[in-house]
Amino acid sequence: MLLTKGVRIIELFEPEFFGTVLNHNVTIVEKGPSGGLMMIDTGLPGYLDIIEKGLKSFGYSLEDISDVVITHYHIDHSGNAEEIKKISKAKIYAHENEVPYLSKNEQKFNLKYDDVKDELKVSEEDFERTMKRINSMRFSPVTVDVKLKGGEEIGNFKVINVPGHTPGHIALYDGNLLIVGDAVRNIKGKISPPFKFFCWDYEKAVNSFNNLLSMKFKYLVPFHGDIIFFY
Repeated sequence: MLLTKGVRIIELFEPEFFGTVLNHNVTIVEKGPSGGLMMIDTGLPGYLDIIEKGLKSFGYSLEDISDVVITHYHIDHSGNAEEIKKISKAKIYAHENEVPYLSKNEQKFNLKYDDVKDELKVSEEDFERTMKRINSMRFSPVTVDVKLKGGEEIGNFKVINVPGHTPGHIALYDGNLLIVGDAVRNIKGKISPPFKFFCWDYEKAVNSFNNLLSMKFKYLVPFHGDIIFFY
């Protein structure tokens, strides 16, 4: 999908996510700071072939990726970063507070059914199936080349520190386009903060959510849900 000049979205789909299908919006910017494509977030492990097909559909390949920005460490955002780096020698960027989590090869989410049943309207069977799947995933530990604090420039984008969902969550902003990772959700027209049970600090997540929505933008790209268009 061509979002705006030089920016495309590769939409991935994660089946059986608490009884539903969850989309993932991987953003591709044609002019990254190192000269090739810049990818913002990388999808779950095992999705590399689908990403490559998406790239080929608009004339590129994995080898053309020169920069990878990870908005936060969760596996659906970081799961292919190191594999891409091996293929293309891409430079990887992430907030310094995410580095300890990215250096591991697994992630564990300690959720209980009672934590999510009212919010997600999910059966206990679907809950257990999803938790078993996501907690069994493995990925290559990510070597971060550029550790961010917030306020830096990456190509035409400014790094915005938006903690809450995780300690070092970031967003990218170029004056028109705001790429927010999981800091904002837009599911079926409902714009909301991340799920409380997936947050490191929910109060900070809500503050970050409000700060992002107060900014001026034409396009807001959440990693999950529909792109928000303001003209």
